[in-house]
Amino acid sequence: MPDAKRSPRKHLTVGEAQAIAEDLRHGRRDRIVDIRFPEGFQLRVGTMRGVSFSNCALSLAVGGGMFSRGVMEDCTFHDVELDPLVVHGSDMPGNTFDHVTLGMGSKGGIDDTRIEGGSFTDCRFVDFGFRRTTLDGVRIVGGRMDRVLFDACTFVDVQIASALRDVTLRRAAFDRSDASASDAVDVTFTAWKSADVRLPARRTGFFVTPAAASEVLGSEVPDLSAGFRERISADVIRGGYDLVAVSERFFTNALGASPGEASLLVDALYPRRLDDLGQVESR
Repeated sequence: MPDAKRSPRKHLTVGEAQAIAEDLRHGRRDRIVDIRFPEGFQLRVGTMRGVSFSNCALSLAVGGGMFSRGVMEDCTFHDVELDPLVVHGSDMPGNTFDHVTLGMGSKGGIDDTRIEGGSFTDCRFVDFGFRRTTLDGVRIVGGRMDRVLFDACTFVDVQIASALRDVTLRRAAFDRSDASASDAVDVTFTAWKSADVRLPARRTGFFVTPAAASEVLGSEVPDLSAGFRERISADVIRGGYDLVAVSERFFTNALGASPGEASLLVDALYPRRLDDLGQVESR
């Protein structure tokens, strides 16, 4: 993801990193380029507006105090390693993330925050969590999410067109949102509050209910091994999810199916795919 032609990143001393942190806290700096913060140094800010980060590596924490919310507004991140990004109790309007990695080495997350407008383009999320967060008018295009949790989040006019791998959406609310251009593998929905969202419905990754999987497994695909049947029953039918993204890759890589078994089951399930979340009620 990083630009192969980028300039070398200068390794900062702790003193240099502390000076930059102090500048940011007092609004004295709006551009940070070609640097790597010291390992273990966390840049902490309560308010940050209009700051541009390019070709940097840092750990960033944004948060408010006891009586105020944190603010990160109109900031841009290009070719940046945020390892990790941690945001709590903040407002994040109008930020742009382009070719950014989040959480490759340390777990990051955003909670009790409102993300309004802005975009994540060709970004990589790994072991990242969104909790009690509202995304309003946000675009997540390209890139990839691995082992990402959305817990009690609200999506309003959100577009997600990314590769989703091992993504969990729990107790979410959706309004005028669209994830249909995403490539979904091992993605689950549970106990949503509202369901106005379009789902991926390509043969390479689509959503079914556990009930549909149970019906198909019981009557339409007899030529499956006992072991694969048991894994489907345990991980899809009895897994406790309302909706599961399935594909040949999921069946072979996660559940141990042979290519032939995976293809048979996808053929049987695909006619039962769901194009939007509103087609099924949450428990």
